[in-house]
Amino acid sequence: MYSIKAASQATGLSVETLRAWERRYGIVEPRRDESGRRVYLPEDVLRLRRLREATDRGHPIGRLATLSDEALSGLLAEAPAAIVARSAPEAFVVRMLEAARDYRAAECEQALVLAIALLDPRQLASEVLHPLLSEVGERWHRGEFAIAQERMISSAVRRHLGLVLDAINRNARREQIVFATLPGERHEIGLLMAAVACANHGFRAHYLGPELPADEIAKFAREVGAEIIGLSVVMIEQLAELPGQLRALVEGLEPGTTVWLGGRGAAALASSSLPSGCTVITDTRDLERRLDVLAA
Repeated sequence: MYSIKAASQATGLSVETLRAWERRYGIVEPRRDESGRRVYLPEDVLRLRRLREATDRGHPIGRLATLSDEALSGLLAEAPAAIVARSAPEAFVVRMLEAARDYRAAECEQALVLAIALLDPRQLASEVLHPLLSEVGERWHRGEFAIAQERMISSAVRRHLGLVLDAINRNARREQIVFATLPGERHEIGLLMAAVACANHGFRAHYLGPELPADEIAKFAREVGAEIIGLSVVMIEQLAELPGQLRALVEGLEPGTTVWLGGRGAAALASSSLPSGCTVITDTRDLERRLDVLAA
């Protein structure tokens, strides 16, 4: 066991930094001795050493905090020259597609983890995740990817985006935004990316996931005092039912609450069919502009 002073000396991190990282990011969970003082296990000290080394290389602690010990070791194993050479966003896309093609799940996930660690959230979404998922969908429609290959990528993206969102959300201090999809809409990765973008602007993102009844979304939004509801609308075949669902949602919200609609399906909606207070977000740049205005 290591005291906090001993852990500080062993890792090269100040006591203040250790406490701040634990409080903000939950990077380790020290135990308490009989006197109530922090004590660290050897594996805690090893993880802290790796985190310090990674931050020394320029990686933000907020993103490193979400990495497993294995992923963190893999990141540090990358030679600096190799990191620079492979940090171009398109290189990550190519690497993940090639890994999925050959059913190499571990390599696919490692490339995603590196992209998350090396790129800021805007670049990650616009230059890696959007083109990656678009190409995966195209290959599936052409019969070049099986369902298992598509799931290999989409499941990894969904899981790691959730971790990124949790990490960024810890420092969110602005208005509350609730993210969900209505019944019949199962696509959620675009919604997760929007939630990460909002959290990156300092907004508190409550991610509820797919297929929630309108009245439950409204109730949650009222309870947390949300000013905005973000909905993903991708499936065109669900559009006939959407206006009624939106009316039920709006009726259950506090006056002045705004509903943002994004996704391929939202773009196909007739503006005349939308209840008052509903706005279609045309693309990622539109979302970023609106967030910049709200955050100003």
